[in-house]
Amino acid sequence: MPGSSDQWTVIKLIDWSTNYLKEKGVENARLSVEHILSAVLDFNRVQLYLHFDRPLTQEELALYKPLLLRRANREPLQYILGFTEFYSLKIFVREGVLIPRPETELLVEKTLELAKKYQGSVRILDIGTGSGNIPIALIKNNPQLKVSAVDISPEALLVARENAKHHEVLEKIEFLQADIDDNSVIDQFESQFDIIVSNPPYIANSEKSSLQPEIVDFEPEIALFCEDALKFYKRISYLTNELLASNGSLLCEIGAEQGRAVKSIFEEHSIRDVEIIKDLSGRDRFVYGRIDSSVEEQRNRRLL
Repeated sequence: MPGSSDQWTVIKLIDWSTNYLKEKGVENARLSVEHILSAVLDFNRVQLYLHFDRPLTQEELALYKPLLLRRANREPLQYILGFTEFYSLKIFVREGVLIPRPETELLVEKTLELAKKYQGSVRILDIGTGSGNIPIALIKNNPQLKVSAVDISPEALLVARENAKHHEVLEKIEFLQADIDDNSVIDQFESQFDIIVSNPPYIANSEKSSLQPEIVDFEPEIALFCEDALKFYKRISYLTNELLASNGSLLCEIGAEQGRAVKSIFEEHSIRDVEIIKDLSGRDRFVYGRIDSSVEEQRNRRLL
């Protein structure tokens, strides 16, 4: 790191820091440097280069150094900055809360499309809400939706509520701490849902060694990994039979190699019209299905 007696301009610091992060194995090192330095100087990235010969003060260098060291230690940039962007919204994140991925924006887009097919008020359940990015994005783009959001983590729900408050939708989202493996979660809701969405943990524990330190060492294990990569799709399929209204829709994010397996799980649980949806890069990313009237009839017979 630059010494306190050196004169460091914006561009000199960017170049030095970029090489330093590259040596530490950080991908997109220059982008990380630009974001960190922008946060310290309260600039946007364009302003950095408009002021490339501006010298930094000792106070600014003192703020910058620990943030750069955190990134060199492979801490995710989003945790260092305290936020990320999702569906053009600022979403606060911190350690203990899963960082929303750009791929999940397509889940929001597909859900908004599905909601247009239903008459009147549309009720949506988000299973494993994390930072609350999905329900917040849904409400911001369609204020008429009624969304419930479930997560097992109190830390995640705390951040989700902070995000909902920041975006002025806290009163429009029902947040619930619950373990979906516990059947009592079914009794927490007064009525059934038109749409259930979920981005559940779907990475097998055996795959950890192939992932970046940013993921394995910092992001919450409970939101990413499980011994059985298909476990949560089996559980969500069961809950769908209990919580989804007739002709309701289920939409889950999946791993790129899980499409056929999850499709089979859905179909085994009487979910109809199952479809594998690809992302923008052409990889399997979501599985869609719906509940028809026969499932509701079976459910009603069980209640008699």
